[in-house]
Amino acid sequence: MKKLIIVAVFAIFSASSAMSAGLTDITPSVGISYNNAGFSAEGNERVGSDTGTTQSTTDEHGAFAEKYGSIFVEAGFGDVLSLGLEYVPSGISTPTNTSRERDSGTDGSSVSADFEDLTTVYAKINVPLGGTYLKFGFSQVDVIINEVMESGNTYKDVNTEGYTAGIGYAHEIANGFSIRGEVMASQFDDVQTDNGVASTGNRNVVQVESMWGAKGTVSLVKSF
Repeated sequence: MKKLIIVAVFAIFSASSAMSAGLTDITPSVGISYNNAGFSAEGNERVGSDTGTTQSTTDEHGAFAEKYGSIFVEAGFGDVLSLGLEYVPSGISTPTNTSRERDSGTDGSSVSADFEDLTTVYAKINVPLGGTYLKFGFSQVDVIINEVMESGNTYKDVNTEGYTAGIGYAHEIANGFSIRGEVMASQFDDVQTDNGVASTGNRNVVQVESMWGAKGTVSLVKSF
């Protein structure tokens, strides 16, 4: 994740320095955004027995909605292209899923996930329709597994990456300020984690795939 941030910042400011010799219309911008998003995925759990064989398999589809803030920096090159870096400082949390494993029917194990350090490198391309623009990006995020397991085992944290694309509209206000509204869709690579037990024992493996998201965003931008 840190590598992505370093590369993105280096690319933006290196491009600014390289082009400054021939261009005078390079515009840096900073912004803050409010995001209302929805996410969905399909999960598969394979529960192993003490002999190393698969004891049971469970497939589920889940979806949840979340509101969160983000910040970004941008470098605009002329009237068409901007390169930017967006970061979500607060993280995104899924609902908690609880199973009932005890004979008494009380809560057994529970698990949830936090998506932390969601970072996106993107290109914003203005089109000749007023303030309309297209936006394409590449994202990385750390997936922190929060579990309370009946067995006492823990699942390994993972990370994933994917692509995002959408369309937006920017309205200029005054003194370098503008307001943007956009809708974006995103896709992330499949991830897999396990409970840390050897494959010859009671090893449980969870795989999450078909991870998609969509969000609507309102941003306040200051250009210099």
